[in-house]
Amino acid sequence: MPTNTFFNLSEEKKNKILKAANKEFARVPLEQASIKNIVEDAEIARGSFYQYFEDKQDLFEYLMTLKIGNMQKNLFDMIERENGNIINIFINIYDHLIQVGKVRKNNKFFRQIFENVKTSDNLMLIKKDVTKNKIEQTLYELYSKNKDILNVKNEEEFKLVIEMLFAITRRRIVASFKCNDLDEARKDFLKEIEFLKNGIQK
Repeated sequence: MPTNTFFNLSEEKKNKILKAANKEFARVPLEQASIKNIVEDAEIARGSFYQYFEDKQDLFEYLMTLKIGNMQKNLFDMIERENGNIINIFINIYDHLIQVGKVRKNNKFFRQIFENVKTSDNLMLIKKDVTKNKIEQTLYELYSKNKDILNVKNEEEFKLVIEMLFAITRRRIVASFKCNDLDEARKDFLKEIEFLKNGIQK
């Protein structure tokens, strides 16, 4: 979370910093993003950067919150709304992120993110201050709600299901940014989900 020093800046200066960050995070994955490029583009001193943000991860998370809202809250709302049904939750995640990505100026930024995320935690955009225990507790609760409706034997198999759903969802989100017909893109996504649900062998 940015410091009060950042929030006390003029709107013009804050926007200049966020514009520079958006440009850098759209250029390369977070791990390769350069604070040097951001401060030079924003025309601020490197020392000033650390008066505003803890590190580039801190800036990235704030920018994501501005662009996408609180995905952590959205995720838990989805879980409650869908009564923990993991397949419907991922369909909701897809729909939510595609809606955000419809804003044309955001497309390059989001494509960069989804082409480079590595885990389902990244997809859900859970902030780093959420503890591992919280995530594990959520997975356990989801497993409890899904073990009677999915063909899984234990929590390890359930985690594999999540990884498969993540892989499909990530790939289809990236593909949607390259597709002019979002309705067709969603149909293809749902078709893959149906294959996963029903199996492909007769």
